[in-house]
Amino acid sequence: MKNVKLDGDRVYLRSITYEDTPLMVKWRNQENVNRYFFYRGVFDKESHERWMREKVETGKVVQFIVCMKEGDRPVGCTYIRDVDYDNKKAEYGVFLGETDARGRGIGKEILNLTVDYAFKELKLHRIYARVREDNYPSLYSFLHCGFEKEAVLKDSVFCDGSFLNVVILGKLNPYEEKE
Repeated sequence: MKNVKLDGDRVYLRSITYEDTPLMVKWRNQENVNRYFFYRGVFDKESHERWMREKVETGKVVQFIVCMKEGDRPVGCTYIRDVDYDNKKAEYGVFLGETDARGRGIGKEILNLTVDYAFKELKLHRIYARVREDNYPSLYSFLHCGFEKEAVLKDSVFCDGSFLNVVILGKLNPYEEKE
């Protein structure tokens, strides 16, 4: 695992470590975080450590802990998953685990830092995201950061007793030199 730190104005992103396991377990099991995940099972120490071994250590996932510069404290997580180097694409994800970090306008900064890393350092051509149609803050954030709505998958997930639509959003690498 490569140790990376990305500096923004109000936040910085640092590579996730095994020492972050207690935070990840705490955050992922909060109802206000878990409700927007497609996998909603119990998240525990073992599943997180398996994720680290099978995904992060193998390079299939590049994952960062989001830290507020003010107070130098971790508040969430952002990641690039299912990295496909052959097709130069990956899926983006983010969540804020600390309630007081939400609504502070840091989502755009987190998204831009992560996606710029994927485009500039990993040399990916395309980043996409899957978002529940009822997750308005995430949809707004993606659209505000230059993602385009590509598709709506009707009744794609079954959550809380009903089927929900999933929106696919994508962004192409603006730094690539066109041939």
